[in-house]
Amino acid sequence: AGAPVTDWALYDTFYTERYLGNPNQDSKPYDVSSLLHDAARLERPMLIIHGLADDNVLAAHSLQFSTALLHAGKPHEFLPLAGVTHMTPQEVVAENLLLHQLQFLQRSLNA
Repeated sequence: AGAPVTDWALYDTFYTERYLGNPNQDSKPYDVSSLLHDAARLERPMLIIHGLADDNVLAAHSLQFSTALLHAGKPHEFLPLAGVTHMTPQEVVAENLLLHQLQFLQRSLNA
């Protein structure tokens, strides 16, 4: 998962309130769409990659999801990228990320 939205309550209210309503008036749409509650349902290893300078989807999404996966005892890897925003403009970083993803898939699928 690359910079995933895991809890809409953490996302920009201008966007989310248009679709999910005001969480102060009705938090149910936010609760039922949060992946944090579903961490225990993960059946396969997961790779989470997130730029720590991401101002679109804050790194808190991935950090909280990783914590939920740890609490549930689910196998995953978390790769935080210092100085990277939502998408890396650096070609060498993008290339190495693809290699890392490929190696993760090879390890996970051969296990």
